[in-house]
Amino acid sequence: MSRPQLQLSALRARLEARGLLADGGAPLGTAADGVVVSAAVTHDSRSVARGGLFVAVPGAVRDGGEFAAEAIARGAIAVIATRPIQGLSAPLLLVRDARAALAEAAAWWEGDPADALITVGVTGTDGKTTTSTILASALAGAGIPTGLVSTAIRRVGGRQSATPAHQTTPEAPELQEVLRAIVDAHDRAAVVEATSHGLALDRVGAIPFAAGILTNLTSDHLDFHGSVEAYHAAKLRLVNAIRSSSASRAAGLAPTIVLPVDYAAAEPFAAAAVAAGIQVARFGVASDGSLLINGVAHRIELAMPGRVNALNAAAALTLIDAWGLPLAPALAAVAVEPGPPGRAERIEAGQPFTVLVDFAHTGASMRAAMEIARGLLAGSGRLLVVTGAAGERDPGRRTAVGAAVASADAIWIADEDPRFEDPDLIATAIGAAIAAERSGAAAATTIEHDRRAAINAAIGEAKPGDVVLLAGKGHERTIERRGADEPWDEAAVAREALRSLGYPRDR
Repeated sequence: MSRPQLQLSALRARLEARGLLADGGAPLGTAADGVVVSAAVTHDSRSVARGGLFVAVPGAVRDGGEFAAEAIARGAIAVIATRPIQGLSAPLLLVRDARAALAEAAAWWEGDPADALITVGVTGTDGKTTTSTILASALAGAGIPTGLVSTAIRRVGGRQSATPAHQTTPEAPELQEVLRAIVDAHDRAAVVEATSHGLALDRVGAIPFAAGILTNLTSDHLDFHGSVEAYHAAKLRLVNAIRSSSASRAAGLAPTIVLPVDYAAAEPFAAAAVAAGIQVARFGVASDGSLLINGVAHRIELAMPGRVNALNAAAALTLIDAWGLPLAPALAAVAVEPGPPGRAERIEAGQPFTVLVDFAHTGASMRAAMEIARGLLAGSGRLLVVTGAAGERDPGRRTAVGAAVASADAIWIADEDPRFEDPDLIATAIGAAIAAERSGAAAATTIEHDRRAAINAAIGEAKPGDVVLLAGKGHERTIERRGADEPWDEAAVAREALRSLGYPRDR
Protein backbone atom coordinates (compact mmCIF):
# COMPACT_ATOMS: atom_id res chain seq x y z
CA MET A 1 0.00 0.00 0.00
CA SER A 2 1.26 3.47 -0.86
CA ARG A 3 1.03 5.44 2.37
CA PRO A 4 0.76 9.20 2.80
CA GLN A 5 2.97 11.00 5.29
CA LEU A 6 1.70 9.83 8.68
CA GLN A 7 2.16 12.52 11.28
CA LEU A 8 2.68 11.43 14.87
CA SER A 9 0.42 14.29 15.93
CA ALA A 10 -2.45 12.65 13.98
CA LEU A 11 -2.01 9.42 15.95
CA ARG A 12 -1.92 11.39 19.18
CA ALA A 13 -5.21 13.05 18.26
CA ARG A 14 -6.73 9.65 17.48
CA LEU A 15 -5.65 8.21 20.83
CA GLU A 16 -7.02 11.28 22.58
CA ALA A 17 -10.36 10.89 20.78
CA ARG A 18 -10.49 7.25 21.92
CA GLY A 19 -9.89 8.31 25.52
CA LEU A 20 -6.61 6.43 25.65
CA LEU A 21 -4.21 9.26 26.49
CA ALA A 22 -3.19 9.36 30.14
CA ASP A 23 -3.68 12.77 31.79
CA GLY A 24 -3.84 14.41 28.40
CA GLY A 25 -0.77 12.53 27.19
CA ALA A 26 2.86 13.47 27.52
CA PRO A 27 3.46 16.75 25.68
CA LEU A 28 5.30 16.11 22.45
CA GLY A 29 7.27 19.33 22.70
CA THR A 30 8.95 21.24 19.91
CA ALA A 31 11.29 18.33 19.12
CA ALA A 32 8.24 16.33 18.00
CA ASP A 33 6.82 18.93 15.64
CA GLY A 34 6.44 17.40 12.21
CA VAL A 35 7.57 13.94 13.32
CA VAL A 36 6.60 11.43 10.61
CA VAL A 37 6.09 7.71 11.23
CA SER A 38 7.52 5.98 8.17
CA ALA A 39 7.70 2.31 9.24
CA ALA A 40 5.44 -0.21 10.94
CA VAL A 41 4.13 -0.19 14.49
CA THR A 42 5.45 -2.93 16.77
CA HIS A 43 5.57 -3.99 20.42
CA ASP A 44 8.71 -6.08 19.85
CA SER A 45 11.87 -3.98 20.20
CA ARG A 46 13.78 -6.56 18.16
CA SER A 47 11.64 -5.95 15.09
CA VAL A 48 11.65 -2.15 15.10
CA ALA A 49 12.39 -0.65 11.70
CA ARG A 50 13.92 2.79 11.24
CA GLY A 51 11.16 5.35 11.37
CA GLY A 52 8.77 2.96 13.09
CA LEU A 53 6.78 3.29 16.30
CA PHE A 54 7.40 1.21 19.43
CA VAL A 55 4.59 0.44 21.88
CA ALA A 56 5.86 -0.64 25.31
CA VAL A 57 3.37 -3.32 26.36
CA PRO A 58 3.52 -4.54 29.98
CA GLY A 59 4.21 -8.28 29.99
CA ALA A 60 3.78 -11.07 32.49
CA VAL A 61 7.50 -11.07 33.27
CA ARG A 62 9.06 -7.92 31.77
CA ASP A 63 7.65 -4.48 31.09
CA GLY A 64 8.02 -3.28 27.52
CA GLY A 65 9.25 0.06 28.82
CA GLU A 66 12.53 -1.64 29.72
CA PHE A 67 13.20 -2.03 25.99
CA ALA A 68 12.27 1.48 24.89
CA ALA A 69 15.88 2.71 24.69
CA GLU A 70 16.80 -0.35 22.62
CA ALA A 71 13.87 0.32 20.29
CA ILE A 72 15.01 3.91 19.77
CA ALA A 73 18.55 2.73 19.11
CA ARG A 74 17.15 0.47 16.41
CA GLY A 75 15.38 3.42 14.79
CA ALA A 76 12.03 3.92 16.55
CA ILE A 77 10.80 7.43 15.85
CA ALA A 78 8.60 7.54 18.99
CA VAL A 79 7.44 5.45 21.95
CA ILE A 80 3.99 4.79 23.41
CA ALA A 81 3.94 3.63 27.04
CA THR A 82 1.81 3.55 30.17
CA ARG A 83 4.49 5.14 32.40
CA PRO A 84 7.15 7.84 32.08
CA ILE A 85 10.50 6.55 30.86
CA GLN A 86 13.52 8.66 31.65
CA GLY A 87 16.28 9.54 29.23
CA LEU A 88 14.51 8.84 25.95
CA SER A 89 15.78 10.66 22.88
CA ALA A 90 12.42 10.38 21.07
CA PRO A 91 8.89 11.61 21.73
CA LEU A 92 6.85 9.65 24.29
CA LEU A 93 3.07 9.31 24.38
CA LEU A 94 1.57 8.21 27.68
CA VAL A 95 -1.56 6.08 27.43
CA ARG A 96 -3.95 4.36 29.83
CA ASP A 97 -3.89 0.99 28.05
CA ALA A 98 -0.87 0.00 25.98
CA ARG A 99 -2.58 -2.92 24.23
CA ALA A 100 -5.58 -0.87 23.18
CA ALA A 101 -3.16 1.81 21.96
CA LEU A 102 -1.17 -0.83 20.06
CA ALA A 103 -4.32 -1.92 18.24
CA GLU A 104 -5.29 1.67 17.40
CA ALA A 105 -1.78 2.53 16.23
CA ALA A 106 -1.56 -0.61 14.08
CA ALA A 107 -4.94 0.07 12.46
CA TRP A 108 -3.91 3.71 11.89
CA TRP A 109 -0.64 2.66 10.25
CA GLU A 110 -2.40 0.22 7.90
CA GLY A 111 -5.09 2.75 6.97
CA ASP A 112 -7.95 1.13 8.92
CA PRO A 113 -8.44 -1.80 6.51
CA ALA A 114 -11.29 -3.30 8.55
CA ASP A 115 -13.43 -0.26 7.83
CA ALA A 116 -13.28 -1.17 4.14
CA LEU A 117 -14.32 -4.76 4.87
CA ILE A 118 -17.41 -6.60 6.10
CA THR A 119 -15.58 -8.17 9.02
CA VAL A 120 -17.00 -11.03 11.09
CA GLY A 121 -15.53 -12.30 14.35
CA VAL A 122 -15.98 -15.95 15.35
CA THR A 123 -15.47 -16.97 18.96
CA GLY A 124 -16.29 -19.92 21.24
CA THR A 125 -14.48 -22.67 23.10
CA ASP A 126 -14.54 -25.13 20.19
CA GLY A 127 -15.36 -24.99 16.49
CA LYS A 128 -13.99 -21.51 15.80
CA THR A 129 -11.61 -22.50 13.02
CA THR A 130 -14.04 -24.77 11.21
CA THR A 131 -16.91 -22.28 11.49
CA SER A 132 -14.65 -19.47 10.27
CA THR A 133 -13.57 -21.56 7.29
CA ILE A 134 -17.15 -22.51 6.42
CA LEU A 135 -18.32 -18.91 6.76
CA ALA A 136 -15.61 -17.62 4.42
CA SER A 137 -16.77 -20.14 1.82
CA ALA A 138 -20.45 -19.34 2.44
CA LEU A 139 -19.91 -15.61 1.97
CA ALA A 140 -17.94 -16.25 -1.21
CA GLY A 141 -20.75 -18.52 -2.41
CA ALA A 142 -23.21 -15.71 -1.73
CA GLY A 143 -21.20 -13.41 -3.97
CA ILE A 144 -18.90 -11.68 -1.47
CA PRO A 145 -15.19 -12.52 -1.95
CA THR A 146 -13.90 -13.14 1.56
CA GLY A 147 -10.54 -13.35 3.28
CA LEU A 148 -9.90 -15.53 6.32
CA VAL A 149 -7.66 -15.28 9.37
CA SER A 150 -7.82 -18.42 11.51
CA THR A 151 -5.72 -20.64 13.73
CA ALA A 152 -5.09 -23.11 10.90
CA ILE A 153 -5.25 -21.21 7.61
CA ARG A 154 -5.43 -17.83 5.94
CA ARG A 155 -7.14 -16.87 2.72
CA VAL A 156 -6.23 -13.69 0.89
CA GLY A 157 -7.62 -12.97 -2.55
CA GLY A 158 -8.71 -16.59 -2.93
CA ARG A 159 -5.27 -18.00 -2.12
CA GLN A 160 -4.91 -20.20 0.95
CA SER A 161 -1.83 -20.63 3.13
CA ALA A 162 -0.99 -22.22 6.47
CA THR A 163 -0.99 -20.06 9.59
CA PRO A 164 2.34 -19.84 11.47
CA ALA A 165 2.72 -22.60 14.05
CA HIS A 166 0.97 -22.33 17.45
CA GLN A 167 -0.61 -18.99 16.61
CA THR A 168 -4.19 -18.14 17.52
CA THR A 169 -5.41 -14.60 16.87
CA PRO A 170 -2.31 -12.68 15.70
CA GLU A 171 -1.05 -9.67 17.60
CA ALA A 172 -2.65 -6.44 16.40
CA PRO A 173 0.15 -5.25 14.06
CA GLU A 174 0.21 -8.58 12.18
CA LEU A 175 -3.58 -8.87 12.11
CA GLN A 176 -3.96 -5.37 10.69
CA GLU A 177 -1.27 -6.15 8.10
CA VAL A 178 -3.20 -9.25 6.99
CA LEU A 179 -6.44 -7.26 6.81
CA ARG A 180 -4.66 -4.69 4.63
CA ALA A 181 -3.54 -7.52 2.32
CA ILE A 182 -7.14 -8.78 2.17
CA VAL A 183 -8.35 -5.31 1.14
CA ASP A 184 -5.56 -4.94 -1.43
CA ALA A 185 -6.49 -8.36 -2.88
CA HIS A 186 -9.99 -6.94 -3.55
CA ASP A 187 -11.81 -9.17 -1.08
CA ARG A 188 -14.92 -7.47 0.26
CA ALA A 189 -15.16 -9.27 3.59
CA ALA A 190 -12.95 -10.92 6.18
CA VAL A 191 -13.64 -13.62 8.76
CA VAL A 192 -11.42 -13.38 11.83
CA GLU A 193 -11.14 -16.10 14.45
CA ALA A 194 -11.46 -14.15 17.70
CA THR A 195 -9.94 -16.22 20.50
CA SER A 196 -10.30 -15.38 24.17
CA HIS A 197 -6.65 -14.25 24.17
CA GLY A 198 -7.28 -12.11 21.09
CA LEU A 199 -10.25 -10.44 22.77
CA ALA A 200 -8.78 -10.04 26.25
CA LEU A 201 -5.45 -8.70 24.92
CA ASP A 202 -7.06 -6.31 22.42
CA ARG A 203 -5.46 -8.05 19.44
CA VAL A 204 -8.76 -7.51 17.63
CA GLY A 205 -9.12 -4.00 19.03
CA ALA A 206 -9.89 -1.19 16.57
CA ILE A 207 -11.81 -3.62 14.33
CA PRO A 208 -15.49 -2.79 13.69
CA PHE A 209 -17.01 -6.25 13.46
CA ALA A 210 -20.13 -6.21 11.34
CA ALA A 211 -21.19 -9.45 13.03
CA GLY A 212 -20.07 -12.05 15.52
CA ILE A 213 -20.67 -15.78 15.94
CA LEU A 214 -20.51 -17.71 19.21
CA THR A 215 -20.04 -21.43 18.49
CA ASN A 216 -20.31 -22.69 22.08
CA LEU A 217 -18.96 -21.78 25.51
CA THR A 218 -17.53 -24.11 28.16
CA SER A 219 -14.23 -23.63 29.98
CA ASP A 220 -10.65 -23.34 28.75
CA HIS A 221 -7.44 -21.33 29.09
CA LEU A 222 -7.86 -20.92 32.83
CA ASP A 223 -4.06 -20.80 33.08
CA PHE A 224 -4.36 -17.39 31.40
CA HIS A 225 -7.77 -16.05 32.44
CA GLY A 226 -7.70 -17.33 36.03
CA SER A 227 -11.40 -18.18 36.27
CA VAL A 228 -14.30 -19.39 34.17
CA GLU A 229 -16.01 -16.03 34.75
CA ALA A 230 -13.04 -14.11 33.35
CA TYR A 231 -12.85 -16.47 30.37
CA HIS A 232 -16.54 -15.93 29.60
CA ALA A 233 -16.15 -12.17 30.06
CA ALA A 234 -13.34 -12.17 27.48
CA LYS A 235 -15.61 -13.89 24.98
CA LEU A 236 -18.40 -11.43 25.71
CA ARG A 237 -16.16 -8.58 24.55
CA LEU A 238 -16.96 -9.63 20.99
CA VAL A 239 -20.48 -8.20 21.37
CA ASN A 240 -19.02 -4.84 22.37
CA ALA A 241 -16.89 -4.86 19.21
CA ILE A 242 -19.87 -5.28 16.87
CA ARG A 243 -20.70 -2.07 15.05
CA SER A 244 -21.14 -0.91 11.48
CA SER A 245 -18.17 -0.28 9.23
CA SER A 246 -18.24 1.79 6.06
CA ALA A 247 -18.40 -1.44 4.06
CA SER A 248 -21.21 -3.04 6.05
CA ARG A 249 -23.27 0.16 5.97
CA ALA A 250 -22.81 0.41 2.22
CA ALA A 251 -23.99 -3.19 1.87
CA GLY A 252 -27.01 -2.54 4.10
CA LEU A 253 -26.03 -5.23 6.60
CA ALA A 254 -27.34 -4.89 10.14
CA PRO A 255 -24.96 -5.51 13.07
CA THR A 256 -25.69 -9.12 14.07
CA ILE A 257 -24.71 -11.73 16.64
CA VAL A 258 -25.29 -15.43 15.84
CA LEU A 259 -25.89 -17.68 18.85
CA PRO A 260 -26.78 -21.32 19.54
CA VAL A 261 -30.48 -21.92 20.11
CA ASP A 262 -31.65 -23.02 23.59
CA TYR A 263 -28.16 -22.56 25.03
CA ALA A 264 -27.98 -20.97 28.49
CA ALA A 265 -24.38 -19.84 28.16
CA ALA A 266 -25.34 -17.71 25.16
CA GLU A 267 -27.99 -15.68 26.97
CA PRO A 268 -25.61 -13.01 28.34
CA PHE A 269 -24.52 -12.45 24.74
CA ALA A 270 -28.13 -12.10 23.63
CA ALA A 271 -28.91 -9.66 26.45
CA ALA A 272 -25.86 -7.52 25.69
CA ALA A 273 -26.73 -7.52 21.99
CA VAL A 274 -30.35 -6.49 22.57
CA ALA A 275 -29.20 -3.67 24.86
CA ALA A 276 -26.84 -2.45 22.14
CA GLY A 277 -29.43 -2.69 19.36
CA ILE A 278 -27.67 -5.63 17.70
CA GLN A 279 -29.76 -8.19 15.78
CA VAL A 280 -29.76 -11.70 17.31
CA ALA A 281 -29.96 -14.79 15.08
CA ARG A 282 -30.03 -18.43 16.23
CA PHE A 283 -28.68 -21.69 14.85
CA GLY A 284 -28.92 -25.36 15.76
CA VAL A 285 -29.25 -28.91 14.46
CA ALA A 286 -32.52 -30.87 14.58
CA SER A 287 -32.77 -34.45 15.80
CA ASP A 288 -32.91 -35.66 12.19
CA GLY A 289 -29.68 -33.84 11.34
CA SER A 290 -31.30 -30.91 9.55
CA LEU A 291 -29.60 -27.56 9.95
CA LEU A 292 -31.72 -25.06 11.87
CA ILE A 293 -31.10 -21.67 10.28
CA ASN A 294 -33.06 -18.96 12.07
CA GLY A 295 -35.64 -21.57 13.05
CA VAL A 296 -36.04 -23.06 9.57
CA ALA A 297 -34.84 -26.61 8.87
CA HIS A 298 -32.59 -27.22 5.85
CA ARG A 299 -31.41 -30.65 4.72
CA ILE A 300 -27.82 -30.63 3.45
CA GLU A 301 -25.18 -33.30 2.93
CA LEU A 302 -21.83 -32.02 4.17
CA ALA A 303 -18.37 -33.16 3.12
CA MET A 304 -17.36 -32.83 6.78
CA PRO A 305 -18.71 -35.62 8.99
CA GLY A 306 -20.38 -35.38 12.38
CA ARG A 307 -23.01 -33.40 14.21
CA VAL A 308 -20.45 -30.88 15.43
CA ASN A 309 -19.67 -29.89 11.84
CA ALA A 310 -23.38 -29.65 11.11
CA LEU A 311 -23.55 -27.13 13.98
CA ASN A 312 -20.58 -25.23 12.58
CA ALA A 313 -22.23 -25.09 9.16
CA ALA A 314 -25.55 -24.00 10.67
CA ALA A 315 -23.84 -21.14 12.51
CA ALA A 316 -22.20 -19.84 9.35
CA LEU A 317 -25.32 -20.17 7.21
CA THR A 318 -27.48 -18.50 9.84
CA LEU A 319 -25.52 -15.29 9.38
CA ILE A 320 -25.96 -15.51 5.60
CA ASP A 321 -29.71 -15.84 6.12
CA ALA A 322 -29.91 -13.12 8.80
CA TRP A 323 -28.24 -10.69 6.43
CA GLY A 324 -30.62 -11.57 3.61
CA LEU A 325 -27.83 -12.80 1.37
CA PRO A 326 -28.52 -15.52 -1.25
CA LEU A 327 -28.81 -18.72 0.77
CA ALA A 328 -28.94 -21.32 -2.03
CA PRO A 329 -25.44 -20.66 -3.43
CA ALA A 330 -24.07 -20.40 0.11
CA LEU A 331 -25.57 -23.82 0.93
CA ALA A 332 -23.97 -25.25 -2.20
CA ALA A 333 -20.57 -23.80 -1.29
CA VAL A 334 -20.77 -25.14 2.26
CA ALA A 335 -21.80 -28.63 1.10
CA VAL A 336 -18.48 -29.15 -0.69
CA GLU A 337 -16.25 -27.33 1.82
CA PRO A 338 -13.67 -29.90 3.07
CA GLY A 339 -12.90 -27.85 6.16
CA PRO A 340 -9.53 -26.71 7.47
CA PRO A 341 -6.60 -29.11 7.75
CA GLY A 342 -6.36 -31.03 11.00
CA ARG A 343 -10.10 -30.97 11.70
CA ALA A 344 -11.56 -34.46 11.16
CA GLU A 345 -9.08 -34.72 8.28
CA ARG A 346 -9.15 -38.14 6.65
CA ILE A 347 -5.79 -39.61 5.64
CA GLU A 348 -6.42 -41.81 2.63
CA ALA A 349 -3.93 -44.30 1.24
CA GLY A 350 -6.25 -47.09 0.19
CA GLN A 351 -6.17 -48.73 3.62
CA PRO A 352 -9.22 -50.77 4.80
CA PHE A 353 -9.58 -48.65 7.93
CA THR A 354 -10.04 -44.94 8.61
CA VAL A 355 -7.36 -42.56 9.89
CA LEU A 356 -8.49 -39.17 11.19
CA VAL A 357 -6.28 -36.25 12.22
CA ASP A 358 -8.06 -33.82 14.54
CA PHE A 359 -7.07 -30.82 16.66
CA ALA A 360 -9.32 -31.96 19.54
CA HIS A 361 -7.56 -30.93 22.74
CA THR A 362 -10.39 -30.01 25.14
CA GLY A 363 -13.01 -32.25 26.69
CA ALA A 364 -15.81 -30.93 24.48
CA SER A 365 -13.84 -31.06 21.24
CA MET A 366 -12.56 -34.55 22.09
CA ARG A 367 -16.09 -35.80 22.70
CA ALA A 368 -17.09 -34.35 19.34
CA ALA A 369 -14.12 -36.01 17.62
CA MET A 370 -14.96 -39.32 19.27
CA GLU A 371 -18.55 -39.02 18.00
CA ILE A 372 -17.30 -38.38 14.47
CA ALA A 373 -14.89 -41.33 14.69
CA ARG A 374 -17.57 -43.70 15.98
CA GLY A 375 -19.83 -42.70 13.11
CA LEU A 376 -17.17 -43.95 10.69
CA LEU A 377 -16.71 -47.39 12.25
CA ALA A 378 -17.59 -50.28 9.95
CA GLY A 379 -18.98 -53.62 11.10
CA SER A 380 -17.29 -54.69 14.32
CA GLY A 381 -14.60 -52.06 13.93
CA ARG A 382 -12.72 -50.66 16.92
CA LEU A 383 -11.82 -47.11 17.87
CA LEU A 384 -8.08 -46.59 18.45
CA VAL A 385 -6.98 -43.21 19.80
CA VAL A 386 -3.69 -41.35 20.15
CA THR A 387 -4.08 -38.37 22.45
CA GLY A 388 -2.24 -36.11 24.89
CA ALA A 389 -2.40 -32.69 26.52
CA ALA A 390 -0.27 -29.57 26.46
CA GLY A 391 2.07 -28.63 29.26
CA GLU A 392 1.90 -25.25 31.00
CA ARG A 393 -1.76 -24.91 30.06
CA ASP A 394 -5.02 -25.37 31.95
CA PRO A 395 -4.51 -28.72 33.76
CA GLY A 396 -8.24 -29.30 33.66
CA ARG A 397 -7.82 -30.23 30.00
CA ARG A 398 -6.00 -33.43 31.03
CA THR A 399 -8.87 -34.74 33.10
CA ALA A 400 -11.43 -33.69 30.49
CA VAL A 401 -9.50 -35.27 27.60
CA GLY A 402 -8.93 -38.50 29.55
CA ALA A 403 -12.61 -38.79 30.39
CA ALA A 404 -13.61 -38.10 26.78
CA VAL A 405 -11.40 -40.84 25.27
CA ALA A 406 -12.01 -43.47 27.96
CA SER A 407 -14.55 -45.36 25.85
CA ALA A 408 -12.02 -46.08 23.08
CA ASP A 409 -10.96 -49.67 22.51
CA ALA A 410 -7.27 -48.80 22.73
CA ILE A 411 -5.53 -45.57 23.75
CA TRP A 412 -1.98 -44.31 23.37
CA ILE A 413 -1.06 -41.26 25.48
CA ALA A 414 1.67 -39.35 23.66
CA ASP A 415 3.46 -36.03 24.05
CA GLU A 416 1.56 -33.10 22.59
CA ASP A 417 3.43 -29.95 23.65
CA PRO A 418 4.99 -30.68 27.04
CA ARG A 419 6.97 -27.42 27.02
CA PHE A 420 8.88 -27.33 30.32
CA GLU A 421 6.55 -29.70 32.17
CA ASP A 422 7.38 -33.31 32.97
CA PRO A 423 5.59 -35.38 30.28
CA ASP A 424 5.12 -38.22 32.78
CA LEU A 425 2.99 -35.98 35.01
CA ILE A 426 0.79 -34.98 32.06
CA ALA A 427 0.37 -38.56 30.85
CA THR A 428 -0.32 -39.84 34.37
CA ALA A 429 -3.11 -37.29 34.83
CA ILE A 430 -4.73 -38.32 31.55
CA GLY A 431 -4.37 -42.00 32.44
CA ALA A 432 -5.94 -41.45 35.86
CA ALA A 433 -8.94 -39.75 34.25
CA ILE A 434 -9.34 -42.66 31.83
CA ALA A 435 -9.25 -45.17 34.68
CA ALA A 436 -11.71 -43.13 36.75
CA GLU A 437 -14.16 -42.90 33.86
CA ARG A 438 -14.00 -46.67 33.42
CA SER A 439 -14.56 -47.17 37.18
CA GLY A 440 -11.11 -48.68 37.56
CA ALA A 441 -11.66 -51.37 34.93
CA ALA A 442 -8.56 -52.36 33.01
CA ALA A 443 -8.11 -50.06 30.03
CA ALA A 444 -6.03 -50.79 26.95
CA THR A 445 -3.96 -47.69 27.60
CA THR A 446 -0.29 -47.23 26.73
CA ILE A 447 1.91 -44.28 27.62
CA GLU A 448 4.25 -43.69 24.68
CA HIS A 449 5.87 -40.27 24.86
CA ASP A 450 7.35 -40.59 21.36
CA ARG A 451 4.38 -39.41 19.33
CA ARG A 452 5.66 -40.92 16.10
CA ALA A 453 6.01 -44.31 17.79
CA ALA A 454 2.50 -43.99 19.24
CA ILE A 455 1.03 -43.23 15.81
CA ASN A 456 2.95 -46.11 14.24
CA ALA A 457 1.65 -48.44 16.96
CA ALA A 458 -1.99 -47.33 16.58
CA ILE A 459 -1.99 -47.55 12.78
CA GLY A 460 -0.10 -50.83 12.92
CA GLU A 461 -2.78 -52.23 15.24
CA ALA A 462 -5.67 -51.19 12.97
CA LYS A 463 -7.75 -53.79 11.17
CA PRO A 464 -10.47 -53.50 8.50
CA GLY A 465 -13.38 -51.42 9.77
CA ASP A 466 -11.39 -49.73 12.55
CA VAL A 467 -10.96 -45.99 13.01
CA VAL A 468 -7.67 -44.50 14.19
CA LEU A 469 -8.15 -41.05 15.72
CA LEU A 470 -4.98 -38.95 16.08
CA ALA A 471 -6.06 -36.13 18.35
CA GLY A 472 -4.47 -32.99 19.73
CA LYS A 473 -2.01 -31.71 17.14
CA GLY A 474 -4.19 -31.24 14.08
CA HIS A 475 -2.68 -28.65 11.74
CA GLU A 476 0.19 -27.63 14.03
CA ARG A 477 3.68 -27.89 12.61
CA THR A 478 5.78 -28.11 15.76
CA ILE A 479 5.94 -29.88 19.10
CA GLU A 480 7.11 -27.51 21.84
CA ARG A 481 9.57 -29.15 24.19
CA ARG A 482 11.92 -27.43 26.68
CA GLY A 483 12.08 -24.17 24.77
CA ALA A 484 12.59 -25.76 21.37
CA ASP A 485 10.13 -26.17 18.50
CA GLU A 486 10.53 -29.62 16.99
CA PRO A 487 9.22 -29.86 13.42
CA TRP A 488 6.02 -31.90 13.23
CA ASP A 489 3.34 -32.79 10.70
CA GLU A 490 0.72 -35.20 12.06
CA ALA A 491 -0.82 -35.96 8.67
CA ALA A 492 2.59 -36.63 7.12
CA VAL A 493 3.56 -38.94 9.99
CA ALA A 494 0.30 -40.85 9.52
CA ARG A 495 1.01 -41.23 5.81
CA GLU A 496 4.53 -42.49 6.59
CA ALA A 497 3.05 -45.09 8.92
CA LEU A 498 0.64 -46.21 6.22
CA ARG A 499 3.47 -46.43 3.67
CA SER A 500 5.44 -48.62 6.07
CA LEU A 501 2.49 -51.04 5.96
CA GLY A 502 2.47 -51.04 2.16
CA TYR A 503 -0.28 -48.48 1.50
CA PRO A 504 -1.12 -47.53 -1.10
CA ARG A 505 -0.69 -51.04 -2.44
CA ASP A 506 -0.13 -51.80 -6.12
CA ARG A 507 -3.21 -53.11 -7.82
